[in-house]
Amino acid sequence: MILARITLPFPPSVNSLFGGGSKQQRFHSKKYKEWLKACPYVSPWCFDRITLTYRYFFPDNRTRDAENYVKAASDFLVKARAIEDDCWACVSGGLHVLPCGIDRHNPRVEITIEDYDGQT
Repeated sequence: MILARITLPFPPSVNSLFGGGSKQQRFHSKKYKEWLKACPYVSPWCFDRITLTYRYFFPDNRTRDAENYVKAASDFLVKARAIEDDCWACVSGGLHVLPCGIDRHNPRVEITIEDYDGQT
């Protein structure tokens, strides 16, 4: 059963989320802060025991590792309290990353949160 559908702007790569070196305190990068400001308000639901599906619509046809864009979106869901946590125990139904092509005018990630009952 689908619990929620959330659309976020295309996220920054995990490689550009934080600044600071090995001897410095890490901090959110300017790019990450701007992306967080562009994200819509999401009602806090705190779902757990779920399946997450990410559908990515890329801004261009550059070669990308789609998994590098999961962290920003997952961390946003936890911070917004849409999901309890993004650990394996809460996302027990699995995490699906689906590249869905290019949308130059509206690059985004469409997230589907589904209930996971543990039955196969």
